[in-house]
Amino acid sequence: MNQSGGKYSITIILAISVAVTLMGYVKADAQWEAKWKTVLEAGKKEGKVSVYASLIAPSLRKQAPIFKKQFGIDIEITTGRGGDLSRKLRTEKTAGVNLADVIISGGNTFFAVKKLGVTTSMEDKLILPEVTNPKLWYTLDRLPWTDEDKHVFHYFAYPNRDISINTDLVKPGEIQSWQDLLKPQYRGKIVWSDPSIPGSGFNGFATNIINKVTDENFYRQLVATQDIALSRNLRQMAEWLARGKYAVGVSVEGRPLAEMVNAGAHISYVTVKEATRLAFDASNVGMAAQAPHPNAAIVFVNWLFSKEGQVFAQKATNYMSARNDIPTDECDPQTMRVPGERYIVGANTMEKWVMNEQEKYLALAKDIFGPLIGR
Repeated sequence: MNQSGGKYSITIILAISVAVTLMGYVKADAQWEAKWKTVLEAGKKEGKVSVYASLIAPSLRKQAPIFKKQFGIDIEITTGRGGDLSRKLRTEKTAGVNLADVIISGGNTFFAVKKLGVTTSMEDKLILPEVTNPKLWYTLDRLPWTDEDKHVFHYFAYPNRDISINTDLVKPGEIQSWQDLLKPQYRGKIVWSDPSIPGSGFNGFATNIINKVTDENFYRQLVATQDIALSRNLRQMAEWLARGKYAVGVSVEGRPLAEMVNAGAHISYVTVKEATRLAFDASNVGMAAQAPHPNAAIVFVNWLFSKEGQVFAQKATNYMSARNDIPTDECDPQTMRVPGERYIVGANTMEKWVMNEQEKYLALAKDIFGPLIGR
């Protein structure tokens, strides 16, 4: 075969390959569209989706009429803290009653009920291309699953800068490292979300130790020398910081602080040089294995993970979406991912951690912070 003939053959082969590839995409498009249409029609016949939710529940209740108008499906909401929802699901499982379709809560709740067999894999339940395309999510090369067998999907990914300051009392830049909290000028001026119970304080404590940002000795020094105040009331902590009762807050969650800042408080987050904890708890989503309205549940989770659904979720909570294509106008600028910043994974977002290691670190936290509990 002469050279021009070889080039001609290669061109034909490439053309055929491109055509076959395009045909594959067209076929895939047709498949998802047909599947979506079938699920949507079945979901309308089921009439409603039962959602058990914590943080996002109030906003979801307001969104329900809009969702009904768009998809012809009612949203029935059962709300409660993670522990409450976990107990309710456990009771229903024991009684052989299936009421929940979708669960939205924290990692502890999910992995507890998953162990009971309440949840199912969602991998084949995600249909919309704008949901299944990993490049649209912060993880880039994969979807943001929270567990290996893809029962749990998280839709937040926001930096949880654990240290916040009253800028009337602490100058920006004065604290640049966790080690700076040991300085004598902060004695009696630090309020901390109690690390001895599951929550934001414990997550920060355990994450730092696991990732070697700090160590056990660091926390023992703080307790021994800095006259730290512990609290389990996040709003109270934010108010104390805003009023200047304390100069530094540790592991005060973003929303109470954002409300104080919006009200005019001089509060700012500190970005430490070691690393920043990336959080996505309270945005874990799963589907019930015996969902009474399985098709309506599929419609709901695909909507929630879509761009439209994530604009809603981000606006409802002010926490940054795990999607990369969402406008960030509604977010607190201090809780947004920043290119080049080093992030470490939040402690109670991994199944192995929750099921196998959490108790060990809780025991350590209780031992270290025990002298302060109840003061």
